[in-house]
Amino acid sequence: VEQDVKKLVQHRIPFREHISYNENITPFLDALEKLNEEIPLDGLKWSLEHAETITPENIERVKKLGGGIALDAKMALHGDAFIKSHGRDVALQTPRLRKLVDSGIPLAMSTDAFRAATFNPWVGISWMVSGKSVSGSEVLAKDNRLSRAEALKLFTRGAAWFMDTESEMGLIAPGNLADFVVLDRDYFAVPEDQINRISSVLTIMDGKVVFGAQDYSDLSPKLPDILPAWSPIKYFSSYYEAK
Repeated sequence: VEQDVKKLVQHRIPFREHISYNENITPFLDALEKLNEEIPLDGLKWSLEHAETITPENIERVKKLGGGIALDAKMALHGDAFIKSHGRDVALQTPRLRKLVDSGIPLAMSTDAFRAATFNPWVGISWMVSGKSVSGSEVLAKDNRLSRAEALKLFTRGAAWFMDTESEMGLIAPGNLADFVVLDRDYFAVPEDQINRISSVLTIMDGKVVFGAQDYSDLSPKLPDILPAWSPIKYFSSYYEAK
C-alpha cells in the first residue's frame, strides 16, 4: 500500500483508502505522515472510507494531513449488533460524529452503494439526528448526535468535496447544477420519528425531472426496465422504509 500511495502522490492523483477500524487507521497514517515528509501532499485530495472506530487523536492527524473522511450509515441498521459485539460504551461513540463535524475536516455520509446500508438517505439522517437504529434502540449517545442541518449537509454539501464538484453540486445556488427534491413533508419540522418516513415527490437532476409522484406523477419519465430481473428493487414500490 505504501508504494501504491507513493506513486499516487508523486503523480498528484487523489486517492481514497478503504479502511474501517482504528487499529488499521493508525499504521496507515504513520506511513502517510512519513511519506508527507518525503513528498508533501500539499493539498492533494485524499480520504479514508468508513473509519467507524477512528479515535479523536487520529481525526486530528487526518486534519493535519489535509484529508477527509467518508462515513456510511451502516449503524442505522447494524447498531444493535455492534453493541453486542463491542459493548454499549464503544457503540454509542461509533462513529464519532460530533468530534468529526466539530473538527472541520471534509466529511460526508454515504450508503456504500447499497452494501453497508439502505440507499434511503433519510434512514441514515434519522439515525444521526435521533441516535436510534431502525429497531428504535439507542445506538448514538446524545453528545454524539447531529442537528438536522448538520446531518443533511453530510449527504449534500459535504459529499461534493469528495467528488471534486464543490463549484457545481451540494448547494442550491446560482451556477450550480439544478439538483433538488420536493419532499412529502418538512424535514425541519416533522417529529424525529418521522424523518425516516420522508420521501421525494419530485426529483430534479441537472434541471430534468427524473422522478415524480403524487401531484407530480404526470411529470415522471418512463423508467428503464430493472435488471437483473431478480433484483429486489423490482419487487418493492420504493426504497427501504423503517417500520
